[in-house]
Amino acid sequence: MRTIDGYTGKHYSNVRLFIRDDLVSLYSPGGWQDFCYELFHNRGKYHLQKQTTYKSIFTLQFPPSENSALLVKKYTNRGLVKLLKSLFRPSPAFHEFRLSLAMHRRGIPSLMPVLVAELKKNGCIHESLVVMPFLSGAQELKDFFLKKEAAALVRTSLSERWEICKSFGRLTAHIFQSGLYQNDYSLNNFMIKKEGNESKIYFIDFERAEIKERLSETEKIELLTKLNRVGREVTMTDRFRFLRAYLEGAGTLKDAKTCARTLQKSTLAMLRRDLQRGRLTSVYTSENYVKFNTGGCRGMHKTGYATEEIMAQIAALPQNNETVTLSLHYGPVMHPVQVIPFMKGAAEKMWATINILILAGLPFEMPHVLLEGEQGGFLFLKLPESGTVQSFAAIRQHAGTRVMNVLEIHFAKELKQVGAMITSLCQ
Repeated sequence: MRTIDGYTGKHYSNVRLFIRDDLVSLYSPGGWQDFCYELFHNRGKYHLQKQTTYKSIFTLQFPPSENSALLVKKYTNRGLVKLLKSLFRPSPAFHEFRLSLAMHRRGIPSLMPVLVAELKKNGCIHESLVVMPFLSGAQELKDFFLKKEAAALVRTSLSERWEICKSFGRLTAHIFQSGLYQNDYSLNNFMIKKEGNESKIYFIDFERAEIKERLSETEKIELLTKLNRVGREVTMTDRFRFLRAYLEGAGTLKDAKTCARTLQKSTLAMLRRDLQRGRLTSVYTSENYVKFNTGGCRGMHKTGYATEEIMAQIAALPQNNETVTLSLHYGPVMHPVQVIPFMKGAAEKMWATINILILAGLPFEMPHVLLEGEQGGFLFLKLPESGTVQSFAAIRQHAGTRVMNVLEIHFAKELKQVGAMITSLCQ
């Protein structure tokens, strides 16, 4: 059994785990075995944060008698191919454990893992989990910038916001210098927490990361471009302060304005590629939307709606392909939504188009529901309190001349399509 500095390894009949040395004495050997079995079999008191077909994220108290919480990421290998690959590759949890520990030891603000465990059957890893300290009072950096109501968790003045942008720039330079390549480098890979008079940023997501000897300049630009795929909530001032701090942290003499132009060009090119691929997800959908595939229909809806209610409402619609207004439960409240019908496949294309235009700066809200079925598809747009959709002319005015010039040059056809849809809703 391999050894890991700072961790104690234990091997039971079908469970292998490593526990941080300072925590080993909290349980007996049998107690640790029971603890892991409870995590693998979803026993005990825990709070589910997120669940997909292969990953569950939940929190629990640790030890149960104390007021401290842990975050658990549990991965399931589904299908014969993944099970066979587990014979030769590290499990997803062990991969994340190894990278998180390496970055922590290189001075990157990250969470030092509590333990990692693997559940084996017939020599194959069926499940794996990594346990981290839970950052109470923290929020995703994405939410800090994008959600006004969430920003209250980390209250800041304008000068403090600018300092956070600079701190994030220096941290990004440090991450790149450490050789970490995160394939989906974005705001939702980070948490921010107020600690004393300062706000500290933590790198939290190593699932799609790898450590290289060094990152090439091309790779750095690629990751900065992916990070830059975010709409108007992150201002040009925010971006420029981040970029200047990044260049200073990287020890380069490059001019910030020249780099900003290069980054804008590469971002627009990446958005075009995303559009051609039909990319449906972004920083706006991450953690905020739930995917579904049921009753011959697939799609995603904003967290808070019930898939069953959406399907029931769709089934009750008249077969006249007209836009209708419905009310849907959004948690404890009712949301009025406009349901727009599309031909088969066209709803996804319109969703992808709206997604890209918002990332490029259009002041518009993502639809709350995307649904594609055998006969056609639908988008659900939440109606504002006024009861009517804002006109496209008002949206253009809100966007401003600079943003509209960029959109008309690089996304003219897409802008026309969305404009026509919005105008039809206002009639």
